[in-house]
Amino acid sequence: MIYIIITTCINNKIGVKNSEHRKKRYFDCITTLLNLIKNDTNIKPIIVENNGKRDTYLDKLDCDIVYTDNNKFSFANKGGNELLDIKEVIKNYNISDNDIIIKLTGRYKILNLDFINLVKDNSNIDAFLKFFNVCTQRYHNNKDDCVLGLFAIRCKYLKSFNYNFKRSPEVEFSSYVSKNVKNIMSVKDLHLECCFANALKILRV
Repeated sequence: MIYIIITTCINNKIGVKNSEHRKKRYFDCITTLLNLIKNDTNIKPIIVENNGKRDTYLDKLDCDIVYTDNNKFSFANKGGNELLDIKEVIKNYNISDNDIIIKLTGRYKILNLDFINLVKDNSNIDAFLKFFNVCTQRYHNNKDDCVLGLFAIRCKYLKSFNYNFKRSPEVEFSSYVSKNVKNIMSVKDLHLECCFANALKILRV
């Protein structure tokens, strides 16, 4: 089984605080994904939002939603809050160790099914990452940096991963994967449109 965990945070503490832009971006990106996978019974999408259980505009989307309280915690970066959200979804849905989890940042748009099909067609692979720095726009062939907006990994590796908050979340996660996961596929093109929170810049990776 493949689970797509879509991470969201309506009341963001970091980056540009433009609630209307964030709302439109979530609807656009998540609706695009749901339309792409609507006929695939082997994929389970789940939205997670971390500002507490309440009614939100995300409820209008045709998708399971898990509300957590993890945005109340303060970490060196938002990767810590996001990882808590992912682990809470894993626990709530009792996701098996060998199931694949695709993590997608909710404000990022998957442009086509290429990445999802890549995951589906390579069941022997344990992790799919693009080893690329979105700031320098350079590949890291030594697998020590990656795009965190979209990746796929077997559930057991996410369950055992924790940030040390000594380096960037991208560096810590990619280093963990390269050291602990045997079968890794380095992805050259995610077909992903990123919208960065710090300045709402768009970048296709």
